Amino acid sequence: MKRNTRTLLCILCAILAVVCVIFAGFTLIKGKNSASSASSASSGSTTSIYGSAADYDYQNFDYSDGLDAKGYRTGIRALDYVTLPADVAALPIAKADIIPTEADIQSQIDSLLTQYTTSQTVTGRAAQKGDTVNIDYAGTVDGVAFTGGTYAGYDLTLGSGSFIDGFEDQIVGHNIGDTFDVNVTFPTGYQDSTDAEGNAITLSGKAAVFSVTLNSISQSVTPELTDAWVDATFGTSDGLHTVEALRSYYAAALQDSNLENTLMDALLDGAQFKELPKEVTSYYIRLYLNYYYSLASNYYQMDLETFAKANGYADADAMMADSDSMFTHLAKQDLLYQAIAETQNIQPTQEQLDTAAASYPANVYGENFIYQTALQNAVMDWLKSTAVIS
Repeated sequence: MKRNTRTLLCILCAILAVVCVIFAGFTLIKGKNSASSASSASSGSTTSIYGSAADYDYQNFDYSDGLDAKGYRTGIRALDYVTLPADVAALPIAKADIIPTEADIQSQIDSLLTQYTTSQTVTGRAAQKGDTVNIDYAGTVDGVAFTGGTYAGYDLTLGSGSFIDGFEDQIVGHNIGDTFDVNVTFPTGYQDSTDAEGNAITLSGKAAVFSVTLNSISQSVTPELTDAWVDATFGTSDGLHTVEALRSYYAAALQDSNLENTLMDALLDGAQFKELPKEVTSYYIRLYLNYYYSLASNYYQMDLETFAKANGYADADAMMADSDSMFTHLAKQDLLYQAIAETQNIQPTQEQLDTAAASYPANVYGENFIYQTALQNAVMDWLKSTAVIS
């Protein structure tokens, strides 16, 4: 279980998987996604309370930046910025707030089964909703091919709604080897494209014809949850041999996670903060911007400004502003962990250091980041051991 301070890293990893899929079929879905992104982006400020993206050296971010060998923020005494709750050593926690529901447990198991879902090639029948089809497509508007309208070997899950309305529905019922036309209309506001000579082509509201060739069909097969499957999958590695044992494992893990989240919420509610030190907020801003800068440049040969606009923002500053609350939240958590370590003289054990090192390789994250992670884990363990649960 990752601690709350690692939330941003987890979010970014999840986004990476989504964005890689999105940009593979950029033109067909970009207009749809950009409209949605622009709608949500326009609901917030276009200027960050923390300044402009250009104010931060995000191109050269290092995970151990600003951390000393003890995992503390270099030159920062956290207690100068935060007053801990008086009951920090005995935070009251309602048991009802941490006991997971059966629905929560089932959701975890369903997610686990999804991870073990396999893809099975389909032959002898037509494509149907839920299948993943591999297709080649070439689109035209008024008989003219446009940039981004042609792709070979795209994997599309029918019914996912990832392509413009009507596209996926017209593949249903076709067989492997079929070549056929898909007729769709681009939604109003869809971004313009160009022809082979670079001349502008309007797509917004225009009818388009895509010649589609269906190369293959596959379907997802989710394993059946049985004692035999649990034993075969987790018996040796985790000592879990039955469905009931698996449910108990998730019940305990969820309760522990709920306890950590509830403790952090209690700390954030009860603590008093002065102005947050810019060294801490800038760390998380640089982490955030560096992630998207690296993604844009390494995967899509874009700069950060272009990437932000492609995702519906006015510019990189607006994209940054959309995450202001996250930067504030993470900075406050950072200070709370360090303040507790300062007051209680908490230090990580070797086991905690080894666990952190196993999750965050030193050659990527640096020794100081690893030490901070282990320190925060030690602080959370202390909070759990002193909490009053009733």
